[in-house]
Amino acid sequence: MSISIQIFVKAIIATILILMVFIIDPLGIRNSAEDHYEDHILRLWSPFFSEKVSDEIVVILIDDEYIETTNSYPVSYRNLARMLKIISRFEPQSVFYDILQHHEHSDSLDRWLATLKSQQFPVFMASNSDYDTEERLNTPTSLRHKIANAAQLAAVSWSGEGRYYPLSVPWNDKKMNTAATAMFIDWCTRSTQCNVNDIVNMDDSLIVQWTNKHAVNQEIFFPLDVSCSNKAQSQWLQLKELLIISVTQGIQDQDKLDNTLRKRCPPFLTIAASTLSAPGAAGSEELKRAIKGKMVLVGYHVTGSVDSIVSPVHGTLPGVYFHAMALDNLITLKGEYWRSPRDTGLFNLSVVDVVEIVIQTIVLFIVIWFRFNFLERRDSPELNAKQKLLGAFIPMIIIIVVIAISIAIFHFILHVGVPNWYGLILIIFIDLPVFFFFIFEAVRPKIHLYKEKICIFASNTKHKSKNTQ
Repeated sequence: MSISIQIFVKAIIATILILMVFIIDPLGIRNSAEDHYEDHILRLWSPFFSEKVSDEIVVILIDDEYIETTNSYPVSYRNLARMLKIISRFEPQSVFYDILQHHEHSDSLDRWLATLKSQQFPVFMASNSDYDTEERLNTPTSLRHKIANAAQLAAVSWSGEGRYYPLSVPWNDKKMNTAATAMFIDWCTRSTQCNVNDIVNMDDSLIVQWTNKHAVNQEIFFPLDVSCSNKAQSQWLQLKELLIISVTQGIQDQDKLDNTLRKRCPPFLTIAASTLSAPGAAGSEELKRAIKGKMVLVGYHVTGSVDSIVSPVHGTLPGVYFHAMALDNLITLKGEYWRSPRDTGLFNLSVVDVVEIVIQTIVLFIVIWFRFNFLERRDSPELNAKQKLLGAFIPMIIIIVVIAISIAIFHFILHVGVPNWYGLILIIFIDLPVFFFFIFEAVRPKIHLYKEKICIFASNTKHKSKNTQ
């Protein structure tokens, strides 16, 4: 069998393997690798998401101290009403409760519902769209019916989106906005910075970018076990530090690695519910400055709670931060948020997957064609060292340019985020060694010539030294 036929057969086999990895994904290896590299990229990107922590969003956490003080878990309706009244004194723009209430669990439900209805700002309540069926919402005695009539429902649970944040979920033959979308739409109707198209064009799920910033006055409102460092560093210095620690993490001290890669302070100004309920809190000017005009998200932060999210920047956080960070993405990026492209209908592949398969196949054939061309002509007297060197560089440059153009189109036109096209970058690193080998082969005669000259020079020097003696 000739070299050309052998190479062609290998190319076909390799292409089939590529398709199998994308379509079948045996053992879920591809998905696991994608998740791992997405975390790395989102961590490296975190210095560039924002220059400071959001001025629009505040998180209130129902903490262990508050549970111990009030001696009620879940928090009683009486205490929920008290908390909302205190928050309302500080005039927030809107409030979201990341608390699912499916069954009546304490007294004073009427008081809680009346407090919800009486607010001058929108109050959003967490909803499981599968649980909130049309029948349940239309039953007057149902708790969900009562809550839906006192506040606006916003979805907090979904399936089929993986690690991404959907902007709406199916609900009773309609759609229900998720918490971040509902609060963003409310903010958008009030803000001069927002265009109606930012709402209309929103469809694809959000790839949540995380910031590595924290509020400078964080420790006043929520005492932490660690100090929030305010060391000023440029974005590029932060990236450099993250790159070094990521590349060398296998040999780094574990404590140093953990301290560098995991931010201990939350990505938003966070207030403990126990701080809100402390004596004199209702008249606090500091709390008023912190909450007035802000979007407030309330969630649980109780030891052993299952409502948590893993941030690539912070590690494990209460689940309410996922909604807060998604909301911050929508406010900061608006219609240009990073998208997770939908399936094309072809083997559950997205447009990014299809392009990646095409590019990998093209690159594969370029590499194989180059190898064939090199093997056939490397001993040809017609080619000098310079031509061989150019022959090695040109295919490599073509591949880099094709991938760079693809990434630019995805990022600036389709707004497909970095985690979706990191695979294209990996293609370069996979194929570069092949071209480096041929570059080395092209310059090897010169290297051999230099070695001979050095050996002759050393021999002559040694001979002259002996003659001198």
